[in-house]
Amino acid sequence: MRHFVSTLLQRHSVSGRFFRFGIIGLSGIFVNSSILWFLHHRLGFPLWLSPIFAILGAIFYNFNLNNFFTWNDATYSRKFNYTNRLWRYYLSAALGAILNYIILIGLTNVVHMHYLYANIIGILAGTLSNFILSDRWVFKKQE
Repeated sequence: MRHFVSTLLQRHSVSGRFFRFGIIGLSGIFVNSSILWFLHHRLGFPLWLSPIFAILGAIFYNFNLNNFFTWNDATYSRKFNYTNRLWRYYLSAALGAILNYIILIGLTNVVHMHYLYANIIGILAGTLSNFILSDRWVFKKQE
């Protein structure tokens, strides 16, 4: 067990990065929900508009934490500058969201799986997609 935990916390291991990526993603749910509540409940934004800003805000939050915490060991030799990494992160997050949506709709309509279970599978697939794209494309090290 001790070896497993130390592996998760290693800065350069893929499992360590994925663990940090997941923790940041979970905290992003709080950011997303807080922005959604504030815009809709406190400021009166319509429900169709509030989630757009909540999602954009959570992606920005997640990007910055991942930039400085998950992939911070690559700072000296990153292939792309901050702005370039940011737009790449938004694109990879959009692809993960589309994957999540397709899986959710597919499993509920074709397999008749309960939508909450299908959503969890979609979230896991989107998370894996986001992590792979982040590791290989957004935060790519310079060769």
